[in-house]
Amino acid sequence: MNYKDRELLISETLEKAMETRKTKGKDYSNSDDQNSNFKRLSQKLNLSPETILWVYLTKHLDSIETFIREGKVASEPIDSRIIDSVNYLLILHSLINEKEN
Repeated sequence: MNYKDRELLISETLEKAMETRKTKGKDYSNSDDQNSNFKRLSQKLNLSPETILWVYLTKHLDSIETFIREGKVASEPIDSRIIDSVNYLLILHSLINEKEN
C-alpha cells in the first residue's frame, strides 16, 4: 500500500473511531463524565479504571490475535475490533491525563 492510500485508510478509520466513541460514549457514560463507566466498575470491583479498561481492551486484542493467526474471526468484523481498540487506547490516554492533572 502506498503512502497516500495508507493515510486515507487511517484517516477514514479515525473518523469511524470518533463516530463510534460518540455513539457508544452516550450509551455507556450516562453522565457528563465520559469515563464514568470505567470509574463505576472500578469502584465496584476495587480495581483502577485503567485496569477495567485493560480488561475491555484485551477482549478486542484477543480477537485481533485470532484474526492474525487464523485469518478470520467468527463474530463482529475485524475492522470493528481494531476501531474499538484504537478507542480504548485513546480513552486510556484520557484516564491517564485526568489522573495526572
